[in-house]
Amino acid sequence: MEQRRYISLLIALSLSAAIAVVSLYLADVVGPPEGAFVPGSFVTHTAMLFLSLLAMKLMPGDGLSSFGLTLGTYRFSPKILLWAVPTAGLSVFGWLASRAGGVPSAVGDRTVLQSILFVWIYASVCEEVLTRGLLQTLLHRWAGARPPSGGWSAPVVLSGLFFGAMHMVLLRSMGPAALVPIVLATLLGFLAARYRASTGSVVPAIIVHVLFNVGGMLPGWILRSVVQ
Repeated sequence: MEQRRYISLLIALSLSAAIAVVSLYLADVVGPPEGAFVPGSFVTHTAMLFLSLLAMKLMPGDGLSSFGLTLGTYRFSPKILLWAVPTAGLSVFGWLASRAGGVPSAVGDRTVLQSILFVWIYASVCEEVLTRGLLQTLLHRWAGARPPSGGWSAPVVLSGLFFGAMHMVLLRSMGPAALVPIVLATLLGFLAARYRASTGSVVPAIIVHVLFNVGGMLPGWILRSVVQ
């Protein structure tokens, strides 16, 4: 029985990693032309969303709702908006650091509108469907815990670590400076995973993902427009 459980764990991680890798490099093959409004990340995240939903549909269960694509027990509370505060503080610090010596940006040369559409919203939805929808559900099944279960369970920890590892791709463009967004992504992964486990829904995970992105970008934008 234990051997079967570990095989299931390996399958869950391998499947999710394969989806992430294929989606990431697909943009290099069929990405939009240079200068297009739609960035290459749109291809990556579209593939990620499609492959994740396809995997969910092909697996036994109670449909997409069993993968967290439901409200579950989640009910919106304004307190969740406070999760934008930590990254907002870091955004201000990053702005100060960039004025002092220049720090590479994880956003690259995207415009404000592109960042809102393709980073804040679309990336948050697609990445959470993969990591908290597909992966975390499969990990719960491997661990023998049916969602919602909450706490620092193995599925929560593994989902968070996997999400942080996904962002190691930033090392290509940012070098050592990528350590900060990678650590933040891992912390976000833990937080989103706990929301997913405690509510049975990916909705709050998507919300905190969006809030981390908003907090991480908006203050810097405001400061750059005010202080020239």
